Amino acid sequence: MKFIKTLMMVIALSIPFASFAMESDQQVEYTEALRDGNVKVVKKYLDSGVDVNEKFFAWSALQIAANKNQLGVVKFLVEHGAEVNYTHPLTKMSAGEMAAFDGYTEVVKYLASKGADWNLKLRGDVSIVRAVRDTGNTKMVDLLISFGAKDDGCKEEKCF
Repeated sequence: MKFIKTLMMVIALSIPFASFAMESDQQVEYTEALRDGNVKVVKKYLDSGVDVNEKFFAWSALQIAANKNQLGVVKFLVEHGAEVNYTHPLTKMSAGEMAAFDGYTEVVKYLASKGADWNLKLRGDVSIVRAVRDTGNTKMVDLLISFGAKDDGCKEEKCF
């Protein structure tokens, strides 16, 4: 009897997870929609039960959209509960830091208005200000500083 109860519990608990699992073709369609700015397809997947904070090789949907300057998708994801300050475990970059590094001003401004933390450190204890300064984008450096970003962390030539 205990075995049957245990088996029923396992089946009951696995049903919700199985119903939200995406097939590889669906993952491709969803991540392409994030990258290409197709809010309609992103909405379809979220409406079908995909977690707004689902990770793809540890990249969040918000990071994928922010990294491609897809402001409409970024807004949609944040409005639906995306974690604004999630950082990738290897790069330690958040969606806002990715957008700042690539010079996507409107995405940076929007994420700042939604509580992006500009003082999270990148890999090697590097500040986003230093990383952006190294690209030569002084306007983005000024913008980040206006949002409270500090130029601290690793000051060495090579920080990793």
